Amino acid sequence: MAAATEQPKPVPAQAPQPAPSPAKPASDDAPTSTAAAEQSPATGKEGTESKAKDDDALDLDVGPETGSVVDMDVFGQLLEIDDDDTHEFSKTLAFDYINQAEATFVEIEEALSKKDLDALSRKGHFLKGSSAALGLQRVQHLCEALQHFGKRRDARGEGPEVSEEEALARCRALLGRLKKNQKEAKDWLEGFYKEKA
Repeated sequence: MAAATEQPKPVPAQAPQPAPSPAKPASDDAPTSTAAAEQSPATGKEGTESKAKDDDALDLDVGPETGSVVDMDVFGQLLEIDDDDTHEFSKTLAFDYINQAEATFVEIEEALSKKDLDALSRKGHFLKGSSAALGLQRVQHLCEALQHFGKRRDARGEGPEVSEEEALARCRALLGRLKKNQKEAKDWLEGFYKEKA
C-alpha cells in the first residue's frame, strides 16, 4: 500500500529550448525563402549568390540527374528505322529537335518574363515529348518538371498548389539546369552524327 501514496512528478509546461547558436558571418546569411530574397535588395555579387542559393533550394525536389544523357534503347529503335548507314532519317529528326529546342527556350524565357505559368507548362510538355522521342531522358525529366511547375504543383505533379510566385521561382530555378542538360544532349547528338559522317 505504500506504493499507492507515491505522488506523480510534475511535468514542465514547456520543453527546454536549445541554446541559441552563434551569429553567422554576413556571407552565409542567405535568405531562405523567395519572399525574403525579394525583400533584400540584390545588389552586386553577394545578392546574386543569395538568389542562386535560394534557387538551388527550390528545385531540389526535381531529383538528381541520373542515367546517361541518351537512353540508348530508345535511340537505338530510332536508328533501326534508318534505311542506310548514313542515318539520314534519324539525323534529320535530331537536328530538327535541336533547332526546335533552341526556339522553345526563347519562348520559355519570354513566358517567364510575362509570368505566364500556362505557357511554361505547355512549353515543358511540348519539349518533353520531343526529347522523349530521341531518348534524351534527362531533358525529358526536367521538361516534365517544368510542365508540373507551370501547373503550380511539385516536380511529380503532386502536392498542394503553390502560389504563383513560388511556381515561377521553381520554373526560373529549373531553367538553368534544363539548359545545361539540353546543351549536353545537343553535344551528344552532334558528336554521334559527326562520327557517322
